[in-house]
Amino acid sequence: MPVVMPRHGTRPASRPSRPRPRSEPTTWSWLRTVLVPYLAAMFVLLAIVFALSPQGEGRPGAPAAGEWDYQREVVAIQGGGMGNAYARTAIRATAWMAKGSIERQRDVFRLNLLGFLAGHPLAGGIGAWREAYRLPLEGGTMVALVALIAYGVLGRPAGRTWMVAALLLVTLTLAVTRPLTVERLAGAPGVAAPDLVTRVAASARTDRDRGPATGDVRERLTARYWTSFVAYPLSRLQTGGPVLAESPPTAKAGILELLRGRIARVNDWAVGRRGAERAVVATTATVYVLPFALALGALAMVAACAQALLYLLCLAGLAAAPLAIDARRRRAILTWWLLPLAGAIVVLVASTLLSLLVLWLGQTVHAADEEVGLLLAGSIGPVLAAVLATRRLRRSLRARRVAALGGASS
Repeated sequence: MPVVMPRHGTRPASRPSRPRPRSEPTTWSWLRTVLVPYLAAMFVLLAIVFALSPQGEGRPGAPAAGEWDYQREVVAIQGGGMGNAYARTAIRATAWMAKGSIERQRDVFRLNLLGFLAGHPLAGGIGAWREAYRLPLEGGTMVALVALIAYGVLGRPAGRTWMVAALLLVTLTLAVTRPLTVERLAGAPGVAAPDLVTRVAASARTDRDRGPATGDVRERLTARYWTSFVAYPLSRLQTGGPVLAESPPTAKAGILELLRGRIARVNDWAVGRRGAERAVVATTATVYVLPFALALGALAMVAACAQALLYLLCLAGLAAAPLAIDARRRRAILTWWLLPLAGAIVVLVASTLLSLLVLWLGQTVHAADEEVGLLLAGSIGPVLAAVLATRRLRRSLRARRVAALGGASS
């Protein structure tokens, strides 16, 4: 038989292509389709719950929070006039931002916001409802459980649906009979994880004065953060220098009165005769604290969302654990429950570490700023002259270059 050769420029018929195997979902696609929507839903849920519970943490039952030094600080300056009024408003805004960022971080270590605002009241309501209908609930649960076991033993079905249903009934009974215990256990990991991370971070560093740092590392970091961004500018507004910054809050008033009686310059600052200088110092303090306060607030918000997600996933574990007996549901449980549970823990740990890093970075930046100020003390004139001379030299060089290019082109 003659062989038919393909024409020039045409391709021989290709073999039918095999279907490509489905690629496994990547980490990024899982984050984008599962974890991020979960966290976004937690943000919306927390906003709704907080809006419906305006009392918030003022309600009875909130864990007690110890009083730290920054809460004893009195942010007040004397003096009349526009400059003093502006400085007073600016330093109060600075203290409000610093205090708010500290309080939000303390809340992460103190309570689970979703559990406190919604979970605990709901558990109390379930307990009261259970007491009102104790006999029918107990009888119905026993009858349903015996019926399921009898069906599984006598009927011998092929699947394990009856076993899953029996375990779900047991976990539901546990949630109804011990709602407060279940709620407390579900909220415990969200509070324990930041505390454990802080303890591990504290054990990794040492303090020269007090030996290995322990759980009080947060109090010391926040105290230095407050001193750097509020106590130092407040001391400059009151005395013209940092003499009151490191003093105990309860002793600052007495020290200020003593300095006013002995040093005329301190008295001028205290009574408000340096309004313009006060306005500059207060503005610098407000601009200084703003990025750190925003960073701490954002990290606290992310940690609260991760805590809420961890709380709901721990509660969902009452249903996920029995469903895992069925092999057909294990992949779905892994994707929609177990991996988000691990992701919530990772997000919570990362936000805690970053918040500690921001607190440490704040005091480090302030310490570096103080060192630079000491190095430049008494030499601001030469430094300013050098900056202006450099700027003028750059302009002259640029003008010469432009003139040379114009002469060459002509």
